[in-house]
Amino acid sequence: MRRLGWTTIGIAVLGIACGPPAPIRARAQIGGLEITDAFAREPVILASGAAYLTIHNAGTEADTLLVAESPEAAGAMFHGQAMSHLDQLPIPAGGTVSLAPGGTHLMLTDFTRMPVVGDSLTLILEFARAGRLLFKVPVRPVTE
Repeated sequence: MRRLGWTTIGIAVLGIACGPPAPIRARAQIGGLEITDAFAREPVILASGAAYLTIHNAGTEADTLLVAESPEAAGAMFHGQAMSHLDQLPIPAGGTVSLAPGGTHLMLTDFTRMPVVGDSLTLILEFARAGRLLFKVPVRPVTE
């Protein structure tokens, strides 16, 4: 029987204490807007899936998120908490807007291919003041 040394035990305990690595979430910036904690959930069906992000406006003027698109999906729309369609999202000066699970989110529909965990999806956001921003978000498990 092989005996474990203190170094092996220490590494094993350190690995347990640290746990799994933190999930990757995308960040991007355009003008005074900073997008953080962006990710998409692995869709259960090809017809729809959701993406989430936080927008912080460090500027002194309000902005508005007018349009969201993805080349990997035929459609994209903002949904409120009760799954109601929202035409746009106001971003107040000095304020933060969060698109989060269980709340307002970006619904992507009719994917061109089924995104899986480890993939990235391209998002294009168009703001009234800041302009267009293209960035990639990681696809995470639906169970997270």
